[in-house]
Amino acid sequence: MVDTSVLLPFVLSSLVIIMSPGADTFLLLRFAIRGGPPSGFAAMAGILVGLALLSLLLISGVGLLISQVPLALGVINALGIGVLLVLAGISVRTGLMRIRTPVSAASAPEAKDKPFGMSLITNVTNPKVLIFFLAFFPQFLGESQSAFWQLTLLSATFLVATVIWLVPLVYAASAARKFFLRPRVAIAMEFTVASVFLLLAIVLAFRL
Repeated sequence: MVDTSVLLPFVLSSLVIIMSPGADTFLLLRFAIRGGPPSGFAAMAGILVGLALLSLLLISGVGLLISQVPLALGVINALGIGVLLVLAGISVRTGLMRIRTPVSAASAPEAKDKPFGMSLITNVTNPKVLIFFLAFFPQFLGESQSAFWQLTLLSATFLVATVIWLVPLVYAASAARKFFLRPRVAIAMEFTVASVFLLLAIVLAFRL
C-alpha cells in the first residue's frame, strides 16, 4: 500500500531542510536559553503541532487548494510577516529592558513568555513551510497505491526526524544558558534575534 523504499532519500533530504535555521528554530533556541529545557520543549511541541496541522492540510488536499488561491497565500504571507515583526519587537523591547536594568537574565524570568503558542503561530503562519510541504512531499510518492497513506507515512517520518534534531538542540541551548544569560551576552542575543526576525519578515515581504 505504501512505498518504504523512498524513506531513506526522503529522510536525508528532509534533514537538510530541518537543520536549516528558520524563525521557529531561532525562537526555540531563545526559549531554551532563557527558560531551560521546559521552555525549550514547550517551544518544540508548538513547532511539532504546527507541522502536524500543515501535514493534515497536505494529506486532506486543502493545502493544495490554498496554494492555488493567490489571495489565500497573500493573507498567510501577511500574517507571517506580522508575526515576525511582533517577535522582533518583543526581542527589541526585552533587550532595551536589559540595558535599563543590567541584572542577570537568570534572575528576571519572563512571565509573559508563551513558548508553545508563539512557536505554533510562527510555524503555521510561515507560507514557505506550506509551499515546501506541497512541493517536496509529492516527489516521494514512489510506487505507492495510495497517496493518502504515503503522505501520512512521509509526514510522520518528517515529524520524527524533526524531533531527533530538536531534542539535542534544546539540551545544547539549555546547557549554554550560563554563558548566554550574562547581561551583555543576553542583550546582544535579543538584538541579534530581533535582526533575524526582521530580516525574515523583509524576505517574506518581497514575496507578496
